[in-house]
Amino acid sequence: MSNPYDLARSILQKISCTLSATGSLMITSQVLRKKANRVKLQQRILLAISFCDFCTSTVWVFTDLFMPPRGNQRTCDAQGFIIQFGNTSNMMLMVALQVQYLLIIKYGWSETKMKKLEPFLLILPFCFGTSTATAALSLKLFNPANWDCWIAPYPDECTSSYEISHGNSDLEVTDCVRGDNARIFQWAFFFALLWAVAVFCIFVMIMITKSVEKAERKSASFSVNANRPNRPTQTTRRHSIQALNADGRLALTDVNVIQRRTGRIELVLTTRVKMQCILYALGFFVVWGFPTIARMIQLFGGTIHPILLPLSGFFVGSQGLWNAMIYFRSKYSTLLEDHWWQKLWRLIKLNLLFCFEHDGEERNDDGGEENDHVSSSIARSFLTRAGASKWSFFQLIGHGENSDDTLRSDVQAGESCRSDNICHDVEQ
Repeated sequence: MSNPYDLARSILQKISCTLSATGSLMITSQVLRKKANRVKLQQRILLAISFCDFCTSTVWVFTDLFMPPRGNQRTCDAQGFIIQFGNTSNMMLMVALQVQYLLIIKYGWSETKMKKLEPFLLILPFCFGTSTATAALSLKLFNPANWDCWIAPYPDECTSSYEISHGNSDLEVTDCVRGDNARIFQWAFFFALLWAVAVFCIFVMIMITKSVEKAERKSASFSVNANRPNRPTQTTRRHSIQALNADGRLALTDVNVIQRRTGRIELVLTTRVKMQCILYALGFFVVWGFPTIARMIQLFGGTIHPILLPLSGFFVGSQGLWNAMIYFRSKYSTLLEDHWWQKLWRLIKLNLLFCFEHDGEERNDDGGEENDHVSSSIARSFLTRAGASKWSFFQLIGHGENSDDTLRSDVQAGESCRSDNICHDVEQ
């Protein structure tokens, strides 16, 4: 490997893929170990994404063992199959994740209603990935391509039958030993899907952003009207309802105050879910940005700069790393360690080395499952008594493994409001 760009690509890709596989394992551990996470569709989609990423990251770390001369055609086919299956399934699962966010935030679907779509959101991506990988394998399309075995012609400069049929060559029969018309199948099996997913993610982000902005305007308008002084009347007394105080006891509270509390809490949580959705989409763009740029340059007849090779190799294998950073970002902010590397090591220990953790220590750092269930129960009771029964507490998911932890402060802020017609903590 005398080319310095190839050497840089090989080193950077192994680093990014190792980190990516580690991040995917951390997400997998967090989802599987907690029942509260396993029952959520969003968490199961992230589990499937992490599985696909772990497969592709692993074979990329050991890519030298699959490719000739150290490997053979069978190992090359195996790597190509795993990469094609993992990447295409991953992209379709990203679509499923975006659809799930869109239906929850914009259209208010509940977790129960979302389960009806689970076969389509989870099974179809794997079926699509398996079908394209199987088709490519049967067509003998998997051959050495740049840094791995994937869909490519062999030999690399051979003339495809498509070019011959369109009069672009003097040959009458293709001289491709394997991978005839591989460039066409690259678009049919991968790049067309990649660009379609990118466009769809942009579309979903725009729709969700507009939906949340509309909700913010309504909330601001309602807050202004609710802050106007009103004389208590017999009618407002009749419409007073029971809500939970911070100590768990019931107290009479004005309907307007309750609506302001719950509406504000709901808006804060929806905004957080929106940010989570956007971050996952942006992570997808970062991962596939440089390969897309290189493909566009090639499509328009330009020359690809050698620096794009190591950049593409590094980012294309980092999907699990970005997902883990987004997934654990709220948990990271709650850790008590002083330095970033201590917090990072704590997260790794809690999710990958949990067998060596003391039970009490893990429970304290992880928020405690029992406390999470209690806070969820309080929140559900509070919101239901406040007249927000149509809004499901479990709809607003997507904050990683500690969704209840990140919401607890908002719920407690709502509970701390008294019936003095002002809710300082929530409206600040």
